[in-house]
Amino acid sequence: MKSSIRIIFRALLFVSLFIATLGFVGCDKNDESDFSADFSFDFIDDNNVLIENQSNGDYYWIIWDFGNGLGDTTTDKTKSYEVYYPKAGEYNVTLKLNNYTGEKKQISKNVVIASDDNSISLSFNADIHPDNPNIVLLENTTVGEYESFRWEYENNVVEGEMQYEAYFPYEGNYDIVLVVVKDGQELSLIESVEITQDDPNYHPNLVWSDEFNYTGLPDAQYWNMETGGGGWGNNELQYYTNREANAKVDNGILTITALKEDYGGRNYTSARITTQNKFDFKYGKIEAKIKLPYGKGLWPAFWMLGANFGSTGWPACGEIDVMEMVGGDGNDSKCHSTLHWDNNGHQSYGESYTLTSGILADDFHVFSMEWDEQKIVSYIDGIQYFIIDITPGALSEFHDNFFIIMNVAVGGVWPGSPNTSTVFPQTLEVDYVRVYQYDK
Repeated sequence: MKSSIRIIFRALLFVSLFIATLGFVGCDKNDESDFSADFSFDFIDDNNVLIENQSNGDYYWIIWDFGNGLGDTTTDKTKSYEVYYPKAGEYNVTLKLNNYTGEKKQISKNVVIASDDNSISLSFNADIHPDNPNIVLLENTTVGEYESFRWEYENNVVEGEMQYEAYFPYEGNYDIVLVVVKDGQELSLIESVEITQDDPNYHPNLVWSDEFNYTGLPDAQYWNMETGGGGWGNNELQYYTNREANAKVDNGILTITALKEDYGGRNYTSARITTQNKFDFKYGKIEAKIKLPYGKGLWPAFWMLGANFGSTGWPACGEIDVMEMVGGDGNDSKCHSTLHWDNNGHQSYGESYTLTSGILADDFHVFSMEWDEQKIVSYIDGIQYFIIDITPGALSEFHDNFFIIMNVAVGGVWPGSPNTSTVFPQTLEVDYVRVYQYDK
């Protein structure tokens, strides 16, 4: 009997606890659901409004949208806001509340602004530069108080420059935007400008260049000046010096001068400059605008050697001749482009191009080479005259970095020695050297 009573008692106790638990949980939920969303707003002046939370009950997240592109998310129930509305209009302000269980409530009210804010007047000047049609001179002339401003044009954002030069490399019509921030609100003004020409000096993807816009010896930041005689592996006759008499920059032009004179035990002097250990690259485009010398025994070159030349030697380092000329004997109108490499001994392949009239010393010409994983292609004034497939394994040298060389040799195994018809001094003139690399 006592056992039966105990069983009944325990059953009644379990039912009572279960009912009590249900009542406790249900009471919690009802308590948490007992909240309401509300807020007030009052005008501080015609364009500034004080907004305050007036919600009641148990809630957690508070999400504001002030209807002007600004808002806030917070758990601070007492936080109030001074909101700036610069333009006349009707703004829908929304307050959203969330409690701990994810229940949501919200309320919206319209704030009507009767007039624009005349205490700030956005304005700016946008004038084409008198000396450069691809530059627009910007000046912020906004009147009134504000926290910050910025310029926006194309993909550019410039913060806080009262006067600024905006650069547009291509012809076309462009929008320039002045964005002013006041009381956390962004105000903007747009003006359109017309650019009437492409910038002829714009060089996208330019990674290295010497424009020779200075005076004196070739800039040591870019170039080494190699010195000495000894034939340079080709039985050449000159002595390379580091004198301005043989290499000088002036009026935007580098001039390498070959002279007939006794110097260092040789009968001629000249210059040879390189970027070894200062700049080298793999793949891209290299070009130079050059006016060549002429005459029997002259051997000017714009070329490259593998950056590992110091450790592997030639021809294992590889050689890329963007341009060579061997003067005299009717060759002063002909340029060559050649590759040299090692494949169980010295190997080479080259092609040449001959002008239809005149010689290469008559005027400047652009000598360029394009180089990628598949091929090397050479041009004169945009005319292709040399191409080689460099994918075979035997040409592996041409998938490493190379440095740049410019020189004027006198004599040697290819051009032979000067003769009585050869006029000295002879000059190689360079307007620029540029290297470009392109994103894959």
